[in-house]
Amino acid sequence: MPIQLVGHFFGVGSLGEPDATIPMEYISKLQLPYVYQLTSLRDEDMIRQFAAVIDEFEEDGDFILDVDINTYREITSEDDPILPAEKNIRAIYTLMDGTEYPFFKTQQTAPSTMCFSIRNSDGQQLVNRSMFHFFTRLMARIAQGQLNHIMENCRTIIFCQDDPGLGFVKNMIESGKVTDITLEQIIEKTDSIYPGNVIPAFHFCDDWRSLKKDDWYPLWESKPKLAHIDVVRYPPEVDSEQAEKINQFLQNGGGFALGVLPNVDDGFSESVLDTLRANLTRTFRAFAESGVNLKLVKRNSMVSTQCGLSGASPKLTRDIHELSPEFHTIFNEQIELF
Repeated sequence: MPIQLVGHFFGVGSLGEPDATIPMEYISKLQLPYVYQLTSLRDEDMIRQFAAVIDEFEEDGDFILDVDINTYREITSEDDPILPAEKNIRAIYTLMDGTEYPFFKTQQTAPSTMCFSIRNSDGQQLVNRSMFHFFTRLMARIAQGQLNHIMENCRTIIFCQDDPGLGFVKNMIESGKVTDITLEQIIEKTDSIYPGNVIPAFHFCDDWRSLKKDDWYPLWESKPKLAHIDVVRYPPEVDSEQAEKINQFLQNGGGFALGVLPNVDDGFSESVLDTLRANLTRTFRAFAESGVNLKLVKRNSMVSTQCGLSGASPKLTRDIHELSPEFHTIFNEQIELF
């Protein structure tokens, strides 16, 4: 992680804003500006905004897709980059207005969540080997399309894959509902999507502490990346085995985007900055008591919300962004206490 980003704000993506023009002002001022999405705009849903590039995707109803064999071959056999239309990912167009960004973040949905969230016309989820391959190829081409679009304006790019469905897919595999693909294959293929010359990041919504198979921890033992984890709902209270894996992950170049701020208004009983102080203190204490090396955490962490801000009020959304220049100072002050 670039030292200039340590302790600064890592925006997940979705915003609780009613107007697409408002976030431009505060997003562009961040240490790490990012491609935001307004979930109040139907076309920017994290599934629809990428699936809409497929001709057979049902744009007007639910997430329904019956892939024609010719479409399947076209997506999986060709390598041309794909960039979604402006109505589906407005920010990546509006932010590229000639501004030069020293650091910039973009994101897209990971293939397992695409498989889990989309069904065919018979109501079956598309969690199987052939459709996972289809979405892996699709998202790899979209990743390159995004990179080609922003690279001339952005010196250092963090590229995040959002995978809220991974835990559900893992459960489907373990329960025998899915038999032709393994968790290891999913992690390996998902890691293969990252374009070259980016800092890879990964957003996992569920209990990150339980994302394991036998003695293998996919977050900590795959491609080193910036792992976004919710440490409010799932505090970093881990056993010595996982603490050792985390330390090795950080030593190998991995990092954290610590989800220490609630992402809904009801999560705050104090001010944003006081909540940040309190939650960072609890997080660092839990890491230390679990055996995680805080010197590594200090060098390799950013500050984030638990998840996206789609459920937050416009006021909370704006307050978090406008106060974010103070985050890195508070981060350093709190970790120094330990």
